[in-house]
Amino acid sequence: MIIRTCLIALLFSLCLWSCSTTKPEVWIAQDASLGSFKAFEIQPVFNATGTPIKQDTLAFLTAYLREQFALQHLQLSSSPEAKSGILVVQNDILLYEASRPTGIGFGNMGGSGASRMSRCKIRTRLVEKSTNKVVAAALTTKEVGLGAIGNETQEWFLREVAAAVAKEVAGMMQP
Repeated sequence: MIIRTCLIALLFSLCLWSCSTTKPEVWIAQDASLGSFKAFEIQPVFNATGTPIKQDTLAFLTAYLREQFALQHLQLSSSPEAKSGILVVQNDILLYEASRPTGIGFGNMGGSGASRMSRCKIRTRLVEKSTNKVVAAALTTKEVGLGAIGNETQEWFLREVAAAVAKEVAGMMQP
């Protein structure tokens, strides 16, 4: 009886929530002085997966990136003509799997449904606008798994992805 209770408690806790951001891979040019840049210009997110992604998804992610950059106190450029002190942020989605079933969860135990997993891998490049030179790059992967009790939405997941990218860029800007 105790073993069964422990097993149920373990499965229950595993199925409730799982969220991870793998440690991003970061590259900064040796001659780059990121502290000299004053603002960011975020370009629309590009689908580099080779599979179709809804245009709304790309637009939402671009908007959420702008929102998350502001929350990280990363100044957004207000003038498209300005070139000095501006970093252009280019984001390419390399992998995007939204709410795919994993086959593991309460659904297999006679409960209400299987677990779901969402994954996104984004390559971010920071390009000096005045020279068009890549001065830094990061590869960020976000995974979220929810059990039958969770209520994941695509918009929530895209906000989490944008938050992870913005946090990584903010970290790169620190001296």
